[in-house]
Amino acid sequence: MQDPFKELMYRSFKDAMDIAADYNAWAGEAFDEPMPVQPNAVPQMALLLYRSRLQARLGEGSVDFPDLDERMYD
Repeated sequence: MQDPFKELMYRSFKDAMDIAADYNAWAGEAFDEPMPVQPNAVPQMALLLYRSRLQARLGEGSVDFPDLDERMYD
């Protein structure tokens, strides 16, 4: 990929999906009544991963992010 920001976003979404799948598998084995990660939480996790990775790459304070709009995922 040519665009490093796009690559970082794709990797963040893939990692968020993997984290949710791993948690759901673990919770299914660990609890009698597991509470799985809801599918609509995956984009929020991906966005948080992306923000964290972008800030780590560019340095703290170089990018100001707006607050997440909760309605975006409804």
